[in-house]
Amino acid sequence: ADKRQLFFGAQQIAGAGHAAILLLFLIFSLAMGGSFLLNQLRDVESDRKNNKLFIISEGHISLRAAWVEALLLIVVSTVLAFGVSFRLGVLIAAFNMLTGYLYNFAPFRMKDYPWRSLLANALMGWLAFALGWSYRQQLDWKVVWDALPYVFLNTALYFYTTLPDIGGDQAAQKQTLSVKYSLRAILTIAFVLFVLAVVFAVGLGDYTALGILALSAPFFITTIVRKTIQNAVRTTKYTILIFALIVCLKWPYYFLLMAAGFYFTKWYYRKRFDFDYPNFSGN
Repeated sequence: ADKRQLFFGAQQIAGAGHAAILLLFLIFSLAMGGSFLLNQLRDVESDRKNNKLFIISEGHISLRAAWVEALLLIVVSTVLAFGVSFRLGVLIAAFNMLTGYLYNFAPFRMKDYPWRSLLANALMGWLAFALGWSYRQQLDWKVVWDALPYVFLNTALYFYTTLPDIGGDQAAQKQTLSVKYSLRAILTIAFVLFVLAVVFAVGLGDYTALGILALSAPFFITTIVRKTIQNAVRTTKYTILIFALIVCLKWPYYFLLMAAGFYFTKWYYRKRFDFDYPNFSGN
């Protein structure tokens, strides 16, 4: 679809190849799931201290089961991707290598070092963009430039996500960005990245990115003014929601997947753990 329009036309929807898009969603979801599980397996102690992501850290799922599931998801996502095309397979393999291995395990452990983790998360954002791009277009230098508004926005949100983990990361002796730098510095850098996303979106004429950024702007402005972790967390949640809703304008069927995932997850956590998740609070 043309990045200068927010909506697909009827002909574009009909020709978008819904089965292929669903397969791409499945492959990327499997890769993300496997990588996130590996991340949680490496963060059991800090997650316990931060009182977050408790399913593994509190033993609701055994470490063995989590390892098996993570490896299975990564292998299946890679095999399926290569089954679609060599190009997609290489991108998914690179994504799995970066987010699963390089980010979490020795000798790299990129997540435990401030600038390595920043680089890794920026590359993750670019790879996610490139995966979608590769479905419709050839990979060339244009994908680097066109990804910049989204990479800057994703990286701004990454700075925010480091803030709630300060206590546990300090106890685990991790040198993350939020441990090394002040709250004011983290929020300022994130806001600068947001502004850069706006600048590049305007320069590239990317109205889709501008729609996301315009609707997210009040949250970013509130966060830089009030300078609280709660506002940063709330901004992260609402920006992701806005991004997802804009995607729904491009591909309306995504709204069904998103709503089903949200309400099923909310019901499951309430039913099994008496826990309100997901939510849009600042906690």
